[in-house]
Amino acid sequence: MSVLERAITGKQKKPRRITIYGNHGNGKSTIASKFPKSLFLATEDGTSNIDCTRVELDSAIDTLQAANECISSDFETVVLDSADWFEKMIEDALHQENFKTDYGKGAIEVDRRFGKLLDQFDGCIAAGKTVIVICHQEIRKAEDVAGNTWDQIKPKLSKRVCERLLEWSDIVLHMKREDFIRTEEGEFGRKKGVATTTGRRILCSESHPSFVAKTRYELPAIMDASDSDTITLIKGE
Repeated sequence: MSVLERAITGKQKKPRRITIYGNHGNGKSTIASKFPKSLFLATEDGTSNIDCTRVELDSAIDTLQAANECISSDFETVVLDSADWFEKMIEDALHQENFKTDYGKGAIEVDRRFGKLLDQFDGCIAAGKTVIVICHQEIRKAEDVAGNTWDQIKPKLSKRVCERLLEWSDIVLHMKREDFIRTEEGEFGRKKGVATTTGRRILCSESHPSFVAKTRYELPAIMDASDSDTITLIKGE
């Protein structure tokens, strides 16, 4: 049979690879816990105050094994909480193994081992499960082709691992409070900016100069994290 005879027309409904990142304590784990039949692969102690099912992990090897076992499990959603703590587990393993990390070999090996976890998550996707990767944020320098630089918020991961995760994900959501700057009269008639917030927590699906985000699906640029319909939109139901 010709290879072209296997061509498929139209959209395909598939489970989604979702990354949610933001500041600590802003509700990333809480929103992930609202996905159906979720299991948290807890590489840090961040879900003790949430009513969820979790397996507490203390090594990269245990995390890989847990992810592999999720493939044939009854759970519908697999949550890594968090990616940056899993990367630390990999670094700890390299240290214990006396792995030579000079000349960039350490960064390459960390990236390779992180990729093995994503391979396990691809197995979960193939088994019909949604995968959510939670990560903290950090401010890093961004640069365009003209050499201009600016501060940008990204997942708190090494450069190689961050780029791998962003490429792997179908959806990358930056979670933050809805803040804005209002202008007030200062001394001597000078204008001054005052930072304030609505208190609402939002999920951003489109990249901005100040943060990275992405979606391969039709999602609103900004979603209310407390809205029950948001889960449905992200999951694609």
